[in-house]
Amino acid sequence: MNSNDEKVIVFKNDAVGDLTQSLKAINNIIDGHKDKTIEVYLSERSEKFSFLINKKNIIFKRINYDLNLSEKIKLIFHLIKNKITNIYILTPKNFYFYLPFFFRSIKFYALCINGPNNYKRPPLFLRKYLFKYIINDRAAIFKRDHTSKLQADLTQKKNINVADNINIELKISDLLNKNLPNNYAYFHLKKSITDKLSWNIDDLFKLFNFFLENYDHVVFTRDIEKNNKDDFLKGKFKTIDFRNNKVLEQNLNSKILLYDNIEGEDLYNTIFNSSKVIAFHGMMTNLASINKKSIIDMWFCDIKNYNDYKNYRNAFYEFKPKYNGYDFIIPSKNINKTIKKLSNFI
Repeated sequence: MNSNDEKVIVFKNDAVGDLTQSLKAINNIIDGHKDKTIEVYLSERSEKFSFLINKKNIIFKRINYDLNLSEKIKLIFHLIKNKITNIYILTPKNFYFYLPFFFRSIKFYALCINGPNNYKRPPLFLRKYLFKYIINDRAAIFKRDHTSKLQADLTQKKNINVADNINIELKISDLLNKNLPNNYAYFHLKKSITDKLSWNIDDLFKLFNFFLENYDHVVFTRDIEKNNKDDFLKGKFKTIDFRNNKVLEQNLNSKILLYDNIEGEDLYNTIFNSSKVIAFHGMMTNLASINKKSIIDMWFCDIKNYNDYKNYRNAFYEFKPKYNGYDFIIPSKNINKTIKKLSNFI
């Protein structure tokens, strides 16, 4: 610990995709407080991706995505007992915005939210206790800044320039090292969306065979969940099970590989080493964008009214990366139409 025992706190206890949007801001904070210990709070959803932040003056702490009463009480006592100089609220949860009212000697920096129907988080009367804040205006009907830029602007200190490139030190497991092919398309299967699109196993095979026309292999992952008897992928693909350290269905087509139960550095390595990333918008596309991978981001839209349209459009402004090599499509229920759209960017 630093000799003066001063600490800086960063609240970033949300999902992995949201963590990637805050990496530039967190690096700004680290480089602006090199003389202090920095406590970064991550959630159960993102703690396995702490390797994305590889600085020496960091202590990682876990706090639930949804804070319980015990955690709130412990956090308050932690602020009382320690010499905290700055707190950065990069995850705009309501509880955090009440802390500046009680801890007025601490400088609070915060990402605030404005929404439709005059919604404000936090309310205006609490914002006056923040040392500095920036607003993510989700009610805006105009094009607005990406959330990464907003957070970077919030945390940027004068005369301190932080490189845009994020250097990440990675480990690769023996299992991944032995089973990672060359020249592969990476696809992430999000069953909640494919169900809405009514894609079946035949549609997936048609999609994967299209990828194989352009790449030597297909590696795909899926959301980690308890597999049940209705697992429609079971026995269909050669599977690398990272939880149990096993290779299953070895006799099946080795050009299409399911990486099951993969997390953390192995997942990031799989995305990083791919020739092309094709995934529904979310965690995987955000991870791929860190190193500006070649991406086709599939933005699923279920628009039933004008408000749905506004929400999707605003999300697009807020989260869409901007660099050469990033492309997006809106997938169709008709797999042939989706493949036709993909063919423009493969």
